[in-house]
Amino acid sequence: MYDIVVIGAGVVGGMIARELTRYQLSVCIVEKQGDVAMGASKANSGIVHAGFDAKEGTLKALLNVRGSKMMGDVCRKLGVKYINNGSLVVGFTDEDKQTLADLKVR
Repeated sequence: MYDIVVIGAGVVGGMIARELTRYQLSVCIVEKQGDVAMGASKANSGIVHAGFDAKEGTLKALLNVRGSKMMGDVCRKLGVKYINNGSLVVGFTDEDKQTLADLKVR
């Protein structure tokens, strides 16, 4: 018998299960695929989103920024190599210039 069952063994499910194990809880994580991180986590390009893509003030923007700030510490604790090398956003048109200016503000 478990106190909590986490459905999905991707990045998010794995981190939720990890955090829950800090408490006096019995945690089970289940995954429908044959291995962990085979769904959306596998399809991710490996980018840790800084939060500038999401609309300002949204929950997504807040969580992107919070998660980005946590990434280095979490990787150190888990023994995973991580390089915060930033990102490069390029524009080619006049319309892109405005988009780049908006992203810079975010």
